[in-house]
Amino acid sequence: MGRRRWGLPMGAAGLVMVITAGSFTLAARTAGPAAPPGGGAGLPWPPDARGALGVEGVPGTRLHGSRKPTPIASVAKVMTAYVFLKDRPLPPGRGGPVFTVSAEEAARYGERLARQESLVPVRAGERYTQRQALEALLTVSANNLAHEIARWDAGSERAFVAKMNAAARELGMNDTRYTDPSGFDAATVSTAADQLVLLRAASRLPGFLETASRPWFEAPGTAGRRPTTNLALGREGIIAGKTGYTGAAGGNFVFLALARKAGVPVLVYGVVLGHRDTAGSALTCRLAPPLVKAAVGGLGRPRRTGQADRVQAWADASR
Repeated sequence: MGRRRWGLPMGAAGLVMVITAGSFTLAARTAGPAAPPGGGAGLPWPPDARGALGVEGVPGTRLHGSRKPTPIASVAKVMTAYVFLKDRPLPPGRGGPVFTVSAEEAARYGERLARQESLVPVRAGERYTQRQALEALLTVSANNLAHEIARWDAGSERAFVAKMNAAARELGMNDTRYTDPSGFDAATVSTAADQLVLLRAASRLPGFLETASRPWFEAPGTAGRRPTTNLALGREGIIAGKTGYTGAAGGNFVFLALARKAGVPVLVYGVVLGHRDTAGSALTCRLAPPLVKAAVGGLGRPRRTGQADRVQAWADASR
């Protein structure tokens, strides 16, 4: 959420959302036969956006809209979290190492606030565990914590951005370029297909689902919980996600859903980028549940997968 500070994104009551079905083509680099995750019919994409959807265990990725790289706003923070967790794995239930907020970042709070960035209150010397930093990053989309994570992990933002781009190349995200750790810079661009690849990889790292699935965040030294920007959380099995919005990027949302069909757990990964019929990410979040419902409803008898079973076990233990 690059341009919204604390709290829920714009959205909601009294608004009518019109969704039309979109067509799909297989991603050029996707291996295997075309086995549509939503059956033969198109899924309910918004016509102005770009999208990608995949179901664990079903070959092929379904794509919608332009394949050209586009600004992705705070969805970039999924890669920030991925690099941070690859470098410093976070065991389940642990806080991880403790980091200290720099005087430099604390001094930039007013500047970032004036630019309408999404932020958490910070003070020089304030202590954050790795888990708290990731929750601030993924739950309330704190730009200032994204920049601090970059310095904590790599010593400088420049070095960290180089790590982000190296990770993208390793994952085969060839249409992606990161220029900053928060996504506020419109030069940070990607495609829906690339972000789906990253979401799959990130969801396999210990610590990612735990921190991307929180319904609220409470900053150290403050009282009161701030709600997640992910308004789709808990709907149609959506268990984790990351929102993003700037004027340049439009509304963006990546999400992971755990559904069931015929008693079998089904994992659905989805990405919506460049949703223009919105002034925030709230309406973009609301696109995800119908996509999940259509994808799962169009399946035949699903095949059981180890990853879906692992996520189901994690979800059961988290209740």
